[in-house]
Amino acid sequence: PPNLVRTIAKVSKWAYSKTENGLAVNLYGGNKLETYLQDQSVIKLRQETNYPWEGQVSIQVDACKDEAFEILLRIPDWAKGTKVMLNGEAISEEITAGSYTRIFRNWQPGDEIIIHFPMHVQMLEGHPRIEEVRNQLALKRGPLVYCIETPDLPENSSILDVYLDPHSDFQPSHRPDFLGGLTSISGNIYLRSYKGSGMYKSLESFSWDRHQTQFVPYYSWSNRGQAEMTVYKPAVW
Repeated sequence: PPNLVRTIAKVSKWAYSKTENGLAVNLYGGNKLETYLQDQSVIKLRQETNYPWEGQVSIQVDACKDEAFEILLRIPDWAKGTKVMLNGEAISEEITAGSYTRIFRNWQPGDEIIIHFPMHVQMLEGHPRIEEVRNQLALKRGPLVYCIETPDLPENSSILDVYLDPHSDFQPSHRPDFLGGLTSISGNIYLRSYKGSGMYKSLESFSWDRHQTQFVPYYSWSNRGQAEMTVYKPAVW
């Protein structure tokens, strides 16, 4: 779709933005920035990271003016517990998820900011007024939401058979040779198939099958042949 192509083409322009006396880092990913601040002074930054697979982001100052200016760091709303280091020491500025952390100082070439984003696996639930996802859960890690696909289920199973246990231990694993290189999430799910052809039937028996499987980032689905996927799965409390 044209809007998707237009969005991808403009992403690089959204990575940074200028402030009255400095700049803001909006997006994270390996890149180099060479531009001018509002006062026409040169600023060069270098960003090195394996984000979103790893939570560490290094931002190095390669060139800047002698006078003090600000660098704003966007802390995503999901990133509660983020830590920021400047030249090897924790900063004193407040770090609040869902806002920008402001560092104002006389910067020098060689200064390095290191951001540590928390990257543990989380479960998401929707508001109970969202009827379609009531009593359902989704998995996310860092900025990525995950889904489950039929290639990762037993033969003749459906994504409609999948249930999640909120107490299950889901673990991330980076797989550089899988789907171009990504981090999947592994863990146990419950399976229960619907035996019947009608819209409704009496509940006569009830049993669960446990299955070890993996979840993949939502963006990567539909790359292993014809398959179905789902993000939200019913919870077994």
